[in-house]
Amino acid sequence: MMFRLNRVWLLLFALVILGVIGAGCGKKGWPVPQVDEDRFHWGEIQHQRQDACLDVRALVHGASKKLGFVHLEWMQLESNEDCPGCPFQPTGRILLGDGSSEFKRQNGVIRILLCEWEPSASYQWRLVGMNVHGGLGSVESPVQFSR
Repeated sequence: MMFRLNRVWLLLFALVILGVIGAGCGKKGWPVPQVDEDRFHWGEIQHQRQDACLDVRALVHGASKKLGFVHLEWMQLESNEDCPGCPFQPTGRILLGDGSSEFKRQNGVIRILLCEWEPSASYQWRLVGMNVHGGLGSVESPVQFSR
């Protein structure tokens, strides 16, 4: 009887150990973003310029809630004419997010109101959206021209 009771405990102990080991098997690690479900892209971008202020409204398509923050990058032009063939080399950049007074978001639309530019100068600029999942990188808008 004692031998049988020890054997039952030994068998029960072995099953518990196998259960603990088995529960630890499998894929471990941080959640991986679902690439198609977690990506966003820029839609229509509208802007107005008044003196030193740039007022931007941009649609975010796809997973708009995955937009973490936005960099507004700009390059002041030497002339007042647009230069679509010229390489865009940003000379200024500002980080904008939900805590910024210049940045608002609502239902897939972001609004940026930045008043730091030289009133008489022309600029090329773009938006660079950063995904909350760092591995998905950034999404650049087309370069815009503002006079």
